[in-house]
Amino acid sequence: MLTVAPAWSLSGARLVGLSKSKQTVIFNLGLHDGVKDGDYAVIIKQIQPLGAKGLRLVPVARGRNIKINANNSVWILFKLMDEELLIKGEKYLLLSESHMLSGRRDPRFGRISVVTNEEDVVREVHATLSDDQDRLSKLKHQYPELVPLHGKEYKSDKDIDIVDVEKWGKHKSERYRSPLYKSPHQDEFRRELRLQSFEKLVTAYLKKVNDPNFNYHQFYDEQMKSESGMRVRSSFSTEYEEFLALKAKKKAEDARLYRSLLEKGEGWSEDFSDEELKLVLNQISVLQEKDRRNYIVQDQKRFCSSINYGMNITDAQSDGDASYRRSGLYSLEFDFEGVPIFGHPTLERFSLNGGVRLNKSAMEAGGSNTSLDEISGVFGLNWYPVYSPSIVEAPTVFMGAYLRSGTATVEAPVVDEKANYTLLSVPGFKAGMRYNFKNKFGLRVALTMESLNLYRYEQSSLTTILPEKATLFETKMNFGLAYSF
Repeated sequence: MLTVAPAWSLSGARLVGLSKSKQTVIFNLGLHDGVKDGDYAVIIKQIQPLGAKGLRLVPVARGRNIKINANNSVWILFKLMDEELLIKGEKYLLLSESHMLSGRRDPRFGRISVVTNEEDVVREVHATLSDDQDRLSKLKHQYPELVPLHGKEYKSDKDIDIVDVEKWGKHKSERYRSPLYKSPHQDEFRRELRLQSFEKLVTAYLKKVNDPNFNYHQFYDEQMKSESGMRVRSSFSTEYEEFLALKAKKKAEDARLYRSLLEKGEGWSEDFSDEELKLVLNQISVLQEKDRRNYIVQDQKRFCSSINYGMNITDAQSDGDASYRRSGLYSLEFDFEGVPIFGHPTLERFSLNGGVRLNKSAMEAGGSNTSLDEISGVFGLNWYPVYSPSIVEAPTVFMGAYLRSGTATVEAPVVDEKANYTLLSVPGFKAGMRYNFKNKFGLRVALTMESLNLYRYEQSSLTTILPEKATLFETKMNFGLAYSF
């Protein structure tokens, strides 16, 4: 009732009309969408994605439908919770009474008339409402209840009994019944009961969805059914689920204790006896130690340095030159990374890095294979889409772009020629993963792709096979050891 019914009644609606007083609105939901004339609804605004931590759905207003056609409907808002969230053209959720209570049987009513003397009205009405539980135990106070075998039960074919109270009147020798209290009509009472049930369902749904531990993947997994229509998961909680529930309850109790200490200030202990205060102080000491351990483990580090070893995936040497072919193409790079804006949930996902690289590579020039020795500096920007770069014991995926500049020496051993080049790479791209351990060390794996643009500024002979300009495309797999501080 509290989870499945709201899933049926979530109707996405767009606000297509809004009065100046914000008391009358028009939504693009009509008869074809299941809206009924005179329907009550709660208008909900989603302020964050359902997977985000924090408040996700906020009630905006309560209203009633006054006019409806095939494609839209007019609603009067009789209670505004947050009128600033009412914006024309925005999307909302309409939780309607008819949808949320669809399929529910209307309650059966019975009517009871209590006729008594005026001085016994209170006692007789109380006895009637309690189902006359003490009618046969006038000496109940002399016989205490030791062990209750089961709770008191009430059996009836009616869901609700409406009570009318009347008193006996007398005129000469005739007695007659005179009304003292008349209960509301059944239809009015039924209407009030439906509205109360509707509001309880909406409250339960908002409370469930706004719970930080709630997610739809887990919810649908628990409700998954087999082809035969039976639930795949048992309706009984496992030991692990009970352990998690107990842990969450204990965490909530600890949070309430901390909150009460902060609210009362230095006088928080005045209501405790010596024995109670001793227990509470011991509990606070345990909580403080837990917080201290968590802080030390999760203390986020702003900077990270790493040493990376790069292995070439691409090889630009020619297979036609069998006289010389360089082997063992690799690079060594020292990298320093820092988070410029620390503590912001979004901006702390971006980091800047700089470093120095020694690269042993090779390429083909003039039909001959040549060796390339490079030293360069790099400056780049990284983005961590899943976790922040300082998270501990979780794989942090990153992507980035960078600028490289430096010098390179190209040598052709077959013809004994050498030339010096300036090197520029704009831009290079990388993607990888970083894993930080609790001891501040970590591992780093990254794939880089870049085009090295070479411009010759010095050569060993007047005529040379080494080109004046060259472009070398390189792809490397880099493995590194990182240290955070």
